[in-house]
Amino acid sequence: MSQTDGVRTAHHGQDRLSLPQVRLDDLLDEVRSRLSEISAGQERIHTLLEAVVSIGEGLELDPLLVRITETAASLVDARYGALGVIGPDGEMSRFIPVGLEPDEIAGIAHWPKGEGVLGLLIKDPRPLRLREVRDHPESRGFPAGHPPMHTFLGVPISIRDQVFGNLYMTDKRDGAEFTGDDELLLRALATAAGTAIENAQLFAQTQSRETWLDASGQITTRLLSGAPPEEVLRLVARRARGMVDADLAVIAMPGEEPDTLTVRVWDGPEKHSGAVAAGARGATLTCAPHTLLGRVYRSGEPVQTDVSASDGDGTGFLTRLGVGPVLVLPFGPPDGARGVLVLARGRGGGDFQDSWLSMLSPFADQAAVALELAEARLDSERLSVLEDRDRIARDLHDTVIQRLYATAITLMGTVRRIEDTVSSQRVQNAVDDLDDTIRQIRSTIFALQSSGEEGPWLRSRVLDLVNSASETLGFAPRLLTQGPIDNAVDEAVGEHLVAVLRELLSNAARHARATAVDVELSVGEELVLRVSDDGRGITGGVSRSGLRNAASRAEELGGRLSVTSGPGGGACVEWSVPLRRTGGAGEVRG
Repeated sequence: MSQTDGVRTAHHGQDRLSLPQVRLDDLLDEVRSRLSEISAGQERIHTLLEAVVSIGEGLELDPLLVRITETAASLVDARYGALGVIGPDGEMSRFIPVGLEPDEIAGIAHWPKGEGVLGLLIKDPRPLRLREVRDHPESRGFPAGHPPMHTFLGVPISIRDQVFGNLYMTDKRDGAEFTGDDELLLRALATAAGTAIENAQLFAQTQSRETWLDASGQITTRLLSGAPPEEVLRLVARRARGMVDADLAVIAMPGEEPDTLTVRVWDGPEKHSGAVAAGARGATLTCAPHTLLGRVYRSGEPVQTDVSASDGDGTGFLTRLGVGPVLVLPFGPPDGARGVLVLARGRGGGDFQDSWLSMLSPFADQAAVALELAEARLDSERLSVLEDRDRIARDLHDTVIQRLYATAITLMGTVRRIEDTVSSQRVQNAVDDLDDTIRQIRSTIFALQSSGEEGPWLRSRVLDLVNSASETLGFAPRLLTQGPIDNAVDEAVGEHLVAVLRELLSNAARHARATAVDVELSVGEELVLRVSDDGRGITGGVSRSGLRNAASRAEELGGRLSVTSGPGGGACVEWSVPLRRTGGAGEVRG
């Protein structure tokens, strides 16, 4: 064999040894690649499991939605992420973004409204992966100020058979496209998120139901304990506001004019008072059929809307308040609403949950029924009081006055038979005292028979004025009233009477230097007010402007004013005016 053949043989042997070595290197590279993929897959599975565990922590819905969005973006390594919640009307009701800086958020004209590619996922809830968002036929671009985005991955979140919302991921951090593995991971996370959201909703419903039961029990207890209806209304508004985490609660009931409601309760911060100002209680609202309040009040059906995103409420009331989502419920059963309950959040606040509507409606109905029962109980108590007053008045008239009158007659007959002057005078004084007592009892009878539904009684106003004069006089004046003052004196004459009495008491305090003042007020054919004192009388140095005013008031009513001053001091001012009969109750006679 030649030297050349030996070289060829050696080379051939080297070829046979190098071929297996090449295949082995390829196999080893493939194994390392597969191991790397397995390791990466295992790491992503661990990440998915950690994500599932993290979103399962906590049962507050709003923090849970933010946590789901952040976890999803981290899981698929997306720069931007968002969760769009689908409302009852099939439109996007909430949009929760992550990955944007505060200045970027502030620069966006408005959040996406569920149109274009996002709307496609709402209409067709199936996973969607795109290399370039703008190249899709359904793309509508981005709102002004929105940062540019390219790659896209969207996955629906379902709760049982109902789509709750969608997860939207854009722009992988490494610049690559979203892969099928990313889609599988996001779908798995969305499934776990659906379960977590359902648990959070059930937890919220349970808490709300407990709150509702506690509020209902508290309201019933307050009503049964005799609390005033206005206090109970304030409690209803405060508890309803707390149930749904609203910023403002208003209860409005029918006003005096047709198609109007009057605000009975205003529960909320003053910043929401707007054009209604701090005195919102008592404000008059329009409830014509075309208005939001009118529709709810007449139909008995609750309405949930967003005033800031619509044409308003038809009255301008809610629009002026600067609120956003509002919930308007009939206050009472649908066939007999007694008003409306308005719950509102500020602009930009989240929508009210659908479950709250079904919870608040029976709460408002029960509160209205309980309030009606409380008002009926108050009416019954008021009627019972009036019946007792009438019975006491009859007993005083038929029994006490008659016996006092008979005693006075007997004593008057006895006076003439008493020869001792001192004793005769004492008996006569007793007769005078009995006569004075009879007049006072009759005055009390007139007061008992007055219902007082029209406001403060004239007798009460006179009594308050006389009592308040004790501070300036230094002693309590004596007051004697006779006749049906509350029934026979109309409002105009009563106002003049109060003004004259205030002036006369003021004069006595400033000028009389008296130690006793008597006020007598009687109603017969005319109204007579007599104020007398034991002071220094009417002197030349005393200003008569007050007396001139009193005389002017008497002349205006067709009456007169007379002033007398005794030789030993003291003064008596008598102010009398004719009465304009209005058909009121007559005087009780013995």
